[in-house]
Amino acid sequence: MGAEPVDLDGFYEARAVEGFAYGPVFQGLRAAWRRDGEVFAEVSLPDGIEGDAGAFGLHPALLDAGLHAAWFVGSPGEAADGAGGAGRQSGGVPFAWGGVSLRASGASSVRVRLVRGVDGVVSIAVADVMGAPVASVESLAMRALSAEALDEAGALTRDALFRLDWTPVSTPSAGTSQTIAVVGQDSLGLVEALRMAGADAELSLDTAALAADGSAVPDVVLIPVVGDSGADMAGSVRALTHRVLGLLQERLVEERFAGSRFVFVTRGAVGGRDVAAAAVRGLVRSAQSENPGCFGLVDLDLESVGSGESVGSGESVVLPLSALGVDEPQVVVRGGEVLAGRLVRAVVGDRAAAGPVWDGAGSVLITGGTGGLGAVVARHLVAEHGVRRLLLVSRRGLGADGAEELVAQLELQGTEVRVEACDVADRDALAELLTRHTVSAVVHAAGVLDDGVVGSLTPERLDKVLRPKADAAWHLHELTREQPLSAFVVFSSAAALFGSAGQGNYAAGNAFLDALVERRRAEGLPGVSLAWGPWDQSGGMTGTLSAADAERMARAGVPALSVELGLALFDAALSAGDAVVAPVRLDLPVLRGRGEVAP
Repeated sequence: MGAEPVDLDGFYEARAVEGFAYGPVFQGLRAAWRRDGEVFAEVSLPDGIEGDAGAFGLHPALLDAGLHAAWFVGSPGEAADGAGGAGRQSGGVPFAWGGVSLRASGASSVRVRLVRGVDGVVSIAVADVMGAPVASVESLAMRALSAEALDEAGALTRDALFRLDWTPVSTPSAGTSQTIAVVGQDSLGLVEALRMAGADAELSLDTAALAADGSAVPDVVLIPVVGDSGADMAGSVRALTHRVLGLLQERLVEERFAGSRFVFVTRGAVGGRDVAAAAVRGLVRSAQSENPGCFGLVDLDLESVGSGESVGSGESVVLPLSALGVDEPQVVVRGGEVLAGRLVRAVVGDRAAAGPVWDGAGSVLITGGTGGLGAVVARHLVAEHGVRRLLLVSRRGLGADGAEELVAQLELQGTEVRVEACDVADRDALAELLTRHTVSAVVHAAGVLDDGVVGSLTPERLDKVLRPKADAAWHLHELTREQPLSAFVVFSSAAALFGSAGQGNYAAGNAFLDALVERRRAEGLPGVSLAWGPWDQSGGMTGTLSAADAERMARAGVPALSVELGLALFDAALSAGDAVVAPVRLDLPVLRGRGEVAP
């Protein structure tokens, strides 16, 4: 009996729906025929990587694609069905190999014959296009993945990929009994807004003048925070964060402020309009975690005034008094309504089709690319996304630990790798680098830690962390904005979302990254900020976690990400469509068991 051809239209799309999402490098099945108990297939490496075949005995993508034909192998006498049924069950994943022999190397196209025996084990013969033997497998046991197992994997992703949403919250009906003062230059017109809302508010140039006459310190001290809309973004971030750090510390050490709540008011810091002010929000979020009830955050509408401008004649902001009395660490006012931040699950798109095209006309630039998470992502982009040009940048370049070994590994897979020693936070140095390299995508993974509670931080410790995070990201944004990038991915941290205690400077830098990506998206530019949770021994900034640290985080309901899960979330996040996505594992039963979950 002759073999009948198999229709492969929609084959990989159907596998993705079932949970087997193969990347473009692994979609090598070109044609297939079947008859009782056996399948014949033609398999080729995709265009662009055929030249890599000589580096392997049998290219892994070629071997894997050959195994895809197992979806059409039915038991003897059984009609296999590539869309489901017997074919679905005979697919699964390779489990146990026996009698594997390699007879030739360097093939970029092969013909494969798979035969299923009476015990369900598959034998495989691989030949080149002329029929000469390439490899053989005497026995391969396949293990089927049940729908339940795939659902379980999906559930893990659902509890590890989130975004920040803003939802209406119930507010107190009365708030006028609070005494209120506005400190500093009232560039947002807060005093007038409060008076329009029915409250009296005084204006003070500084905190020292509050209650100077011996009267009680106001219940609420409002502090406008407005970034400079000029060209010196780094200077604006420094000026704002240094000033706010001083105010946070003053509130904590001055006994006369013990009954006052300092509320920092921004306009457009949420949404990316005032990117410099967003850094302040990250700093304050950590101060809130360390000192509950002492500080608040309010972000106002952007309808009449742009970032960095003062409210002029005839213009006003809306500041409901309820926004100052609601029991929430951070709120935004939109259309006169008070909204509070909540984590919700991110909606992941079709992973087989969504996300950037990584292997473009230029190189993928990865900052911090010679070690830690940068190196992990570099390997992933090569192995899973077929990237063939990488520009790995770090301050030490090839002098970084493990850099030469990393390059050798990547080049063995046919990737052209360039390593540059460059301080990306130095605008001139980065500009010179970009004159020598064409860049098609950016992954900003660089960063440093200098943890300490807000009371122990100094302006210098703020700058140390802000520089490789915020300064570098801003320079990358400015110097590549006219280039047709397929992706602009920044590695942020859940520290900015959660307000991690002891990481105020780190939260500030990462809040800046989140807002920068929001701005890019508003301007029609590509951008995704990944607010990572902790990674488990990744060799990155959390790679120094001890077993005790990991256990402590797990007990707190935030277990560390494995490298495998982290990379799966990296891919999923880029298909979610949101500007800011939080890949962070949350053990929801543990969190519920700890009592009331923090906002």
